[in-house]
Amino acid sequence: MAAQQTDAGARLADVVQHYARVVASALSGGGDHFDLSGSVMTAPRDPVAVAAVRVLGADVLAPCLLAGQSPCPADLALAGESARAFPPGPSATPVVAWSHWALHRALERAAAGGPLAPAVAGIGEPDAGWVSALPWQELCHRAAQLAALADPGAPCGLSTAFAARPVDLARGFVRAVRRQDWLQAAGTGRWLAGMSGVPDSLGLDAGLAWVAHRSEGDARVALHLAAARLAGRAGRT
Repeated sequence: MAAQQTDAGARLADVVQHYARVVASALSGGGDHFDLSGSVMTAPRDPVAVAAVRVLGADVLAPCLLAGQSPCPADLALAGESARAFPPGPSATPVVAWSHWALHRALERAAAGGPLAPAVAGIGEPDAGWVSALPWQELCHRAAQLAALADPGAPCGLSTAFAARPVDLARGFVRAVRRQDWLQAAGTGRWLAGMSGVPDSLGLDAGLAWVAHRSEGDARVALHLAAARLAGRAGRT
């Protein structure tokens, strides 16, 4: 049983990395159409594929949301299956609640009211009041976990709450780089890239370039960095 669980965990990690790599490539390479399901070796109905979408959340549709690429119906179906398979329970943490809400909103935006748009009735935006009470170290940890919501073109209560603390996020970015926590650094940097009030002394562009250099091909880091570049361009236009 333990060996089976280890194998399943390893396969999930591989699929998450593969999905993230495809998304990062699409964000960096442009194009008009995004087809995640047609670019991978995993069947859309595979439980591991559904679980991998839960890990990446709304980022599985990031090329549609951030780069204007048209979605593939199979990708919308896969994201919808994941949203249905992993609803947050009554005691869900804020990270789980926001990730679930973000996936539903991503589906709604990408499907644009089409036949594969999800039924979102009753899924309201979660509370973000907890953000203001977090110490800066915990703030940056949570920000990195919720980096899929760092979309300057689609603000929400969470992005407003994070935007009120740019200096604390900058401190967290530096701390993550020093600790060589490249995933947290990339996720926090993704928020900072589309945010005003970031200290010039941070040197965010150089910091993100260093993260890219040192992260050794981690596809989730590459996804955040590609999204950060788009967020930075949006902020300068």
